[in-house]
Amino acid sequence: MSQDEFRLADEHLEAAKGIAGENRKRRSCKLCYGRGWSGVGQDNTIILCHKCVDQEGAMKAWKDYVEPIPELREYYKDMFEEQEPESEDS
Repeated sequence: MSQDEFRLADEHLEAAKGIAGENRKRRSCKLCYGRGWSGVGQDNTIILCHKCVDQEGAMKAWKDYVEPIPELREYYKDMFEEQEPESEDS
């Protein structure tokens, strides 16, 4: 399956929604109505609420969730690649 055809399975979508909810910084939010996500994309992934969700915490939790699942790890492989250190020549 190419990346253009990727669609997140419903079970993983529910996990992502849970992660978003667990990483909310505010008790109520008019943007996401207290869910932690403001919509679902065409690939069945959520759009995190930028107003009330700790983006770094949510991404770390999602990375921890994805890591043991081979098909998700393959699709999200960019999250696991080490950032190349900048050369000292520049």
